[in-house]
Amino acid sequence: MELTLVVDHHCNLRCAYCYAGDKFSKRMSDDVMRRAIDLAIARRPRHLDLGFFGGEPTLHPDLILAAMEYAERAAAAVADATGLPPTTLRYVLNTNGTLLAAERCRALLAALGKPRTSAAFVSIDGPRDVHDAHRVDPAGRGSFDRALEGLDALRAAGIPFQLTAVASKQTAPRLGDTLRTLLPLGANKIIVASNFRDEWTEQDLDGLRAGLRALGDAWIEQFRAGVAIAVEPLHAKILSHLKGGMPCPSRCMLGGEELAVAPSGRLYPCAQMVGEDDHDELVLGDVFSGVERAKVVTMQAQKERVEETCSECALRDRCQSHCGCRHVALTGKLGEITAVLCEIEAAMIAEADRVAEVLYEEQCPAFLRFYYEKQWNAAHGQLTQLRRARGV
Repeated sequence: MELTLVVDHHCNLRCAYCYAGDKFSKRMSDDVMRRAIDLAIARRPRHLDLGFFGGEPTLHPDLILAAMEYAERAAAAVADATGLPPTTLRYVLNTNGTLLAAERCRALLAALGKPRTSAAFVSIDGPRDVHDAHRVDPAGRGSFDRALEGLDALRAAGIPFQLTAVASKQTAPRLGDTLRTLLPLGANKIIVASNFRDEWTEQDLDGLRAGLRALGDAWIEQFRAGVAIAVEPLHAKILSHLKGGMPCPSRCMLGGEELAVAPSGRLYPCAQMVGEDDHDELVLGDVFSGVERAKVVTMQAQKERVEETCSECALRDRCQSHCGCRHVALTGKLGEITAVLCEIEAAMIAEADRVAEVLYEEQCPAFLRFYYEKQWNAAHGQLTQLRRARGV
């Protein structure tokens, strides 16, 4: 199970494409934090990813520390009461990285280190000029150097991290430069996230295709050098071809095994839907009264409308048009998408296949080991279908 606490709506940056809405200070209370964790632990999950999101969560390291300590006590208490093995915990920090090197985060990083299991997702969009074009502070200053200092702090604390780069219509043509910048930084995965809130023209999509080609070339070079690293979403597209399924994010089930909690205590299917906490139609309940199952059923039915749109598409089983937060980003409505998603997904699949075909034809050892000799499972051990079967 995944439980994400949106620690505060406030952030120390003003990224041009941020989907979280206006930055205003509303810190999650200790009571909401505890009730949220109790709600998750009461489900008796074998494993819980406890995530921290914002805004910028490292504005409140004290709350994160308190949540970690409370989760461990709550899991132990349920195990003692039931005789069942305690829920295993992993802590996931979603951050812009710019505050991690500050004194205020020293205790937090120490706590996230071993023996606890933790991971950080840090946003870096590429080379300094690409990153600083959008990721600026309130004074308009770029944040690239501060983000790199944050990575240094994570390395020093022994905390593994992944890097997320947002591809906007302005920066998509530079994706090759982006990957070459990120590869040496020591991440265990690199994620390219398309900005679906942009208004993409056909010219912009051509720029994305060119950028993906350059990114694919950089990834090929990495494999040829003997170094294998997952670059999403191309990695997932390759797996979907090889395995007929892939590790499917639980948020695509809308309230199934993932919940996000706004500072108010209201529950959402995923953190990307929280925004300014003003979309009543996306709320599943609250930490005081729990999940409203009728709302879950209604939202899942709304999301499934996309299956009719996509039913005849040859790429359907390798596409993420089923993802509810993408629907909201594109159209504001579950179950409704636009051709932009189709074009972006098709471009991703095409480039993933090109990379795989080149490296397989070469019999590249690093590529073959990574995709044919490694056991690929979904989170916690089960390979799932990407989406529901045709005709169901």
